[in-house]
Amino acid sequence: MKAIKERNRLTLAALELAKDSNFHRISADERVRVMKEALKIGNEVASWAVAEYETSDPRKIAEKVGAKIFGGDKGKLKASEYRKGAREIVIFRDTLDRLTKEVTQPDLSERLLRLLIAHELFHHLEETRIGPVYKRFKFPGKWWTTFYIKGLSEVAAQSFTQTLLEIEISPPIFDYLTYILYTSAL
Repeated sequence: MKAIKERNRLTLAALELAKDSNFHRISADERVRVMKEALKIGNEVASWAVAEYETSDPRKIAEKVGAKIFGGDKGKLKASEYRKGAREIVIFRDTLDRLTKEVTQPDLSERLLRLLIAHELFHHLEETRIGPVYKRFKFPGKWWTTFYIKGLSEVAAQSFTQTLLEIEISPPIFDYLTYILYTSAL
């Protein structure tokens, strides 16, 4: 069962990274290695956050680390975002409303909100405590240049969210659900 969970996480990480043309510049073995490492970073950050702040509630952790959470309008395809200059986690009401309308279990609506907050909380911790995850992975380019794969920060954020909230389903599934709900409403 553990192997299936890891394979699922790697598959969703690969889907996230496939959007980045730089991801295709590295070998298949290197892709798997960096995806595993980014997933591991997310897991480790979630573990120390729970240990340090004595909670797995992303709202309580956000409060303790100085990240403000508030609602915004008109996220369209975006469900949430982290605004690093202002240290704000923004949850877009229109997207959250569309998602929760499709949910038949009341407690799942609350879990969706926690999922969005946890994901953006990781980006806050990246900005304020651990540094950009993607910058830990530098790849050689042509003529002494190097490049990065920015999506590795998203992979770590997904892993952080999944570990912090102890959920089996990976957060990107909700991104696809948001996209389907938004495009079907047009």
